[in-house]
Amino acid sequence: MRYSKEHSGEVRQRLLKEGGRHVKERGMQGAGVDGIAKRVGLTGAALYTHFSSKQDFLGAVLFEELVATAQRFLAAQGSIEEALAQYMSLAHARRVATGCPLPSLLADVSRSDEVVRRSFEKGLTQIAEALAQKLRDPRQAMAVLASAIGGVALARALPDDVQAEAVLASTRELITRGLKPKKTRARAPKA
Repeated sequence: MRYSKEHSGEVRQRLLKEGGRHVKERGMQGAGVDGIAKRVGLTGAALYTHFSSKQDFLGAVLFEELVATAQRFLAAQGSIEEALAQYMSLAHARRVATGCPLPSLLADVSRSDEVVRRSFEKGLTQIAEALAQKLRDPRQAMAVLASAIGGVALARALPDDVQAEAVLASTRELITRGLKPKKTRARAPKA
């Protein structure tokens, strides 16, 4: 039985959404395509009518998740500080399955094949571009992102909410301080 392109597109989107949640919870190495396919009502073999390989599927999942993170940064109202406060909140740190994939998946991506790493690179570029739109100096986008990811990753690893919040708050403060324009000191005239 042949399905319409619209139906096929809907199934693909459901696979990507379920795959994103699953991968963020279990990591890329722990992502079983059979289980993901089953959760959307397909067999593991049927997944391959939508993706050419497991790596193609994982690359597509990762790209979709990174684009969603970029869109959340763009949608955040107000300043970069307000966007970072949302990203670097305890609520976000604790929502692994629905939050940003970067703090959870960087190690997996670095061990993945080129297909996944290229998808990662394209998605990361979109996040950096979204941050650059909020920053006074767009060249700082990757440094801000790296610091924010590190803070969220550490907070996720800490079981104590008080310690986790302290990591997030101190990292936000460090980033915010680094974004402030530098004051130049007036030099005393030489005698």
